[in-house]
Amino acid sequence: MPDRFSQLFFQLRAGGVLLPLLLFFATPVFAGLSLIYPEPSSFVTQSRHLILKLGNPEITTVIVTVNGVASDPLPVGTVEYRRAFRDFLILQPLWDKGKNQLLVDTFAGEKRLESFKSEIYYSPNSDGSDIPKEFRSTALHRPEAERECTPCHNMKPTEKQVSDVPDKDNACYLCHKRMGTQKFVHGPVSTYSCAYCHPLSGKPKYATIKRETKLCFDCHVEKQKQLKGFKFLHGPIAADLCEVCHDPHSSDNPDQLRQPINKLCLSCHEQVGKGVHVVAVGDGTSHPIGGKTDPAERGKGRELSCVSCHDPHGGKVRYYFVTGDDNKMELCQMCHKK
Repeated sequence: MPDRFSQLFFQLRAGGVLLPLLLFFATPVFAGLSLIYPEPSSFVTQSRHLILKLGNPEITTVIVTVNGVASDPLPVGTVEYRRAFRDFLILQPLWDKGKNQLLVDTFAGEKRLESFKSEIYYSPNSDGSDIPKEFRSTALHRPEAERECTPCHNMKPTEKQVSDVPDKDNACYLCHKRMGTQKFVHGPVSTYSCAYCHPLSGKPKYATIKRETKLCFDCHVEKQKQLKGFKFLHGPIAADLCEVCHDPHSSDNPDQLRQPINKLCLSCHEQVGKGVHVVAVGDGTSHPIGGKTDPAERGKGRELSCVSCHDPHGGKVRYYFVTGDDNKMELCQMCHKK
């Protein structure tokens, strides 16, 4: 903190004369660069927003670096930009899993004005158990952050304004519209029924009043009944973690899967993709798990994948065979009829 500011602050608190204070403000003073979301040294489980308040109107460009990979210079000083976004920079970050080193550099022309560093921990779809203690939880809809948004956004919507109100008339839409633009959209998102899962009374604000399967089963009653009939449950289901595999808003993959089916399965079951799976065929190669059409009648011409043989939620037998029978030959005969 500059000595001059410290002296004036002391004079103000001690009842000193106002003249020095007026002289101080004769030269414009700008708030420094700040990270609105995620908060510094916090963790996130989704990679959706990086929000910076620039503070200084002299800034013309910003370079954002994550783990040594720098963005192109981002022009933020034009009249058009300032009219649309004031002194905010809002990006969708591509965090790496684990610790991320964030560096933000601001410039006026070629002159570097300020640098900001922080660590952000990214644990996608985590329950928090794997996150180091030095990283705190964060939320965008917290009072100090919402104050920054109020000039442009309705931060105190009514229940009606976030429930079944389409497109631009929905208070959530302007910031969260990307959730409804992907190929497969969850029903409540497609009908703008945001408050069904994110009530205004949530603590913290808009937090779901139920977590994971408890909330999902409010609508997916038939799936709940099916799971109760299973003797064996897939790990994420047994742990009430639907969101490990499914994005609750939207995705470019069927069933709102976070990744294409085989890529998603192999992200945990790595050994299946590395060795011989099930049995070596005549030439010594592994039984395929993709790249071919599923020949089984239940496959209906879809591509062969892990779910051709295994129910991803669980089953009546180990390994969750879709036949419901632990006789492996019966499973094989879905395709290899004798």
